[in-house]
Formats: sequence, structure tokens, C-alpha cells
Amino acid sequence: MEIDYDSLITFLIMWGTPTIMVISAYIRMDSEDRASAKQDLTSPQSIFTVGFLLIGHFVTSVGNLFGIHFIKYMGIVILVVGGVTCTLDVWKKSKVKGALVPVLISVAIYFLIV
Repeated sequence: MEIDYDSLITFLIMWGTPTIMVISAYIRMDSEDRASAKQDLTSPQSIFTVGFLLIGHFVTSVGNLFGIHFIKYMGIVILVVGGVTCTLDVWKKSKVKGALVPVLISVAIYFLIV
């Protein structure tokens, strides 16, 4: 298991920066906002749409980092499931945006594979 240093830099920037920003914003919230954020993030709609997209992208990034193709493809499968549920969720609100989501997910998967 070899670590690709180009992927390591990308991984640290792409996942480290937003993580630090979210943690600092969470620390600055008052207790009501924290409870609301917890409730929103643990709702099934949030988990099956954005949650699966983030988890799939993270797992794929870890697979790229360590060069393990099985983990990378597992992440892509999770990403596709999240993309389908996100598309269905957005489709109910707007047909144009619902048609745009699969295109964006496909572009993201293409760049993760390459």
C-alpha cells in the first residue's frame, strides 16, 4: 500500500479546509442553532442525499490516496446511490435542476476515476 503524494495534498486541502471551517462554525453556534443543525443533519433526507454524496466522495478520495481500487469503486457506488436519491429529491422541486444533478454527479465521478 503506497501513498500517492499528489493525492495526499489534494486530500488534505479538499477535506481538511472544509472540516476546520465547519468545526469552527459549529463551536461559534449557540445551543439552539447546534440542536437545529444536529436535527437537520440526522434527518433521513439529509443522510440519503448529501450524506451519501459526501461519504461516497470521501471513500473514493481515500481509495485514490492509498491506490486501492476496490475502495475507490465502493465509494463510486455510494456516490451513485447518493446522486440518484439527490436527483429524485431535487426533481420534485424543479425539473431543470433535477436534470442538472446527474450531469454534475457524472462529471464528479469522471474526475474521481481519472
